[in-house]
Amino acid sequence: MRPPSVRRDRGARGWQKLGLVGLGLAFGIAAVVLLEILLRLTGVGGDRRYDPFAGFSRTVPMFERATRDDGTPVFRTAAARRVRYPQEFLAAKPANAFRVFVVGESSAAGVPYDAAHAFSAFLQLRLQAELPSLFVEVVNAAVSGYGSRRMLPVVEDIARHEPDLLILYAGHNEFAEPRYYAHLVGMDPRLFRAWEVLASTRLYALAARLPLIGVDVEPKPPRFDFETLNNPLQMFAVLTEHLEGAYPTERERAWAGQHYRFNVETMTDVMLDVGARVMLVTIGQNFADWPPGGAAHREGLVAESAAKWDQDVAEGDRLAASGDCAAALDAYRRALALDDAHAGLHWQIATCARRLGRWEQARDAYRRASDLDRMPHGAPTSFNELLGEIAAQRGALFVDAAAALEQASPNGLVGDDQFVDLVHPNLRANQRIAATIADALRAAGIPLPAAEWTGVDPVPPVDQLYAREPSLRTQERLVRASACILAQRDDCANDAIDAVLADDPGNALGLQLREGMAKRAARKGDGGTAGGDAPAAR
Repeated sequence: MRPPSVRRDRGARGWQKLGLVGLGLAFGIAAVVLLEILLRLTGVGGDRRYDPFAGFSRTVPMFERATRDDGTPVFRTAAARRVRYPQEFLAAKPANAFRVFVVGESSAAGVPYDAAHAFSAFLQLRLQAELPSLFVEVVNAAVSGYGSRRMLPVVEDIARHEPDLLILYAGHNEFAEPRYYAHLVGMDPRLFRAWEVLASTRLYALAARLPLIGVDVEPKPPRFDFETLNNPLQMFAVLTEHLEGAYPTERERAWAGQHYRFNVETMTDVMLDVGARVMLVTIGQNFADWPPGGAAHREGLVAESAAKWDQDVAEGDRLAASGDCAAALDAYRRALALDDAHAGLHWQIATCARRLGRWEQARDAYRRASDLDRMPHGAPTSFNELLGEIAAQRGALFVDAAAALEQASPNGLVGDDQFVDLVHPNLRANQRIAATIADALRAAGIPLPAAEWTGVDPVPPVDQLYAREPSLRTQERLVRASACILAQRDDCANDAIDAVLADDPGNALGLQLREGMAKRAARKGDGGTAGGDAPAAR
């Protein structure tokens, strides 16, 4: 046994080593803190160009200070948001300004065009002409891919910039976003907060630019990734095989509605708290010409009933194919009595009703097929009902743009005549949405009484826009082709690609899509297109 003096010496040396380690650690922390302070004092590292949270954190503002070439101070969309067409507004709000912000996803951002052809741009033209005594600013703060959770921090940032009106047109990404960003949505809140603290430092901002880390890189040219089509984390793709957890359950659907309501209510309250008005606009989508991406039977359907359902639907399909849609609908009704939860069956009913000129029945069935879509790309029609309820409860303005699109559609069936693909409005629809909003503001006397509006509408006709900018057609077709590929609608995709290359044979993205489609067809071994556009009813 060692004598006590030896044990004391060893213990003392141990504490000395521990003290040295602690001293070194403290010195290192102090050096990092000192360097961070120095960077902040000198302004180095403040221009963030990368957001590691993809908009789910408040560490990166929506707008940052900038200066125009003529020296005018403005706020401009933060570079870290990676918005393709940044927007800006004056840093000092004029005394006679009417400042409007539009919040939403790609449908509001202007896809498939740019922000200059979004409904916000047409609204700007109309309001400026109608209200010449005011300085009108309509700022597009919509970001492609955002759901309501990421819009909330955007609205909180907007509240700092003296808004007069917030317009919300959103709801299409509530199911897709949690699946694609599960690594952020599902992160432990304590870890997320620690990461926020780290990412808010100037040191992190500088490190993100280092080649070895490589996170702060410039966006690459548009290119479609065919390799992600069967990845369950792909944001919009329709899966060719059922993968566990890929499709939202009924409980997840209900939660999405609650989540959407909460975020819209909170955004509304944030604006009302700073004295701004809020306008909730119903969202439209392609019901009549875009089949559901996935279908499934109701839970608890027994084998005997499922077999009978198959027989009735098969008979209905046969009759419809022979041209006897009236008899087909009778067969489909028998199947519906057994299982009314199958999106494909409702689509078939809508298709037959449409052929027979039964427009109301077709419209209702198309909407039901969309609501039951197991791979939802759009929004449930119930979201528009929620917007009406929230507007009534919170005293917000409510504008039914979806109804306006329906009224402008042949026989009330909203389809390809209004939308480029499934949810993105074309130029006519964007102009119609803008006109509906402007008319609602005038009727409400906002920002001036209706009698003081000039009645001038300078928005150019759609045909004139196409003639002036032929590239608009190309942009529409490229986005449609990509959406059709994601939805496994190969005929639709090939038609759109053919149209692009017919007008622009050297279009890089069109050529890449054509090559990808050819490889995809070859992999499936049929040497041609891999599938049609009609959804399977079973």
